[in-house]
Amino acid sequence: MEKQILAAAIESIDKAFDPARDAAILAAGRGWHPGVLGIVASRIARKYYRPAIVIGFDENGMGKGSGRSIDGLNLVEALTRCASTLDKFGGHEMAAGLAVREENFARFVAAFRSSARELLSQEALQRSLRLDHELPFADIDIEFLGWHELLQPFGNGNPQPIFFARAVEPVAPPRVSNEKHLIFRLRQGDRHRRAVYFDGAATEFPPPPWDIAFRIGADEYDGETLVGMRIEAVRAAERMV
Repeated sequence: MEKQILAAAIESIDKAFDPARDAAILAAGRGWHPGVLGIVASRIARKYYRPAIVIGFDENGMGKGSGRSIDGLNLVEALTRCASTLDKFGGHEMAAGLAVREENFARFVAAFRSSARELLSQEALQRSLRLDHELPFADIDIEFLGWHELLQPFGNGNPQPIFFARAVEPVAPPRVSNEKHLIFRLRQGDRHRRAVYFDGAATEFPPPPWDIAFRIGADEYDGETLVGMRIEAVRAAERMV
């Protein structure tokens, strides 16, 4: 269901989306199940790097939707500016839910796009990652993971750290999982790490070596706690000056 709605939403978006013009993305369809719209909105926000709202209308013309934001836009603030077009809404800075009647949808789309354009700077619309600290593979161990876990709980006010490592190479081609995730065996110098890149199967990778951005977390395997690595982004390795 999620894949079907996402594919339909992307087909609709690609017909009209102009990255130079649009500061937000909205997609809607009849019969789209509200239970998966948050996941779809999250994937769209990540793909296009725009705040995204996805709405499903029922047979009576009532729409229920979910929104996901990007850094720089408080979603509730943006929706508050559109309150006259909505039946209800609620949430927090990065995620929200809403209800809108079909006859008010066009007014809501125009109002939300206008609000996003006013609240987001052009710089905020450029895809970027805030890297917290360089972390060589040699320093990633259970002791370091223990200190990392003391920083929890992670959330909007306390984001999980994003680390980076330089000049990393794949030992072999990645294994594809569920047709969309990649599982890598990576090497930095003489140190090897296993890493997962969620939704990475469609990514075009530059020739190695790479600089990678990643998060870490506890990974339980056969009763043993290991350090799991989740790749967030990959770029061609930059030469150090």
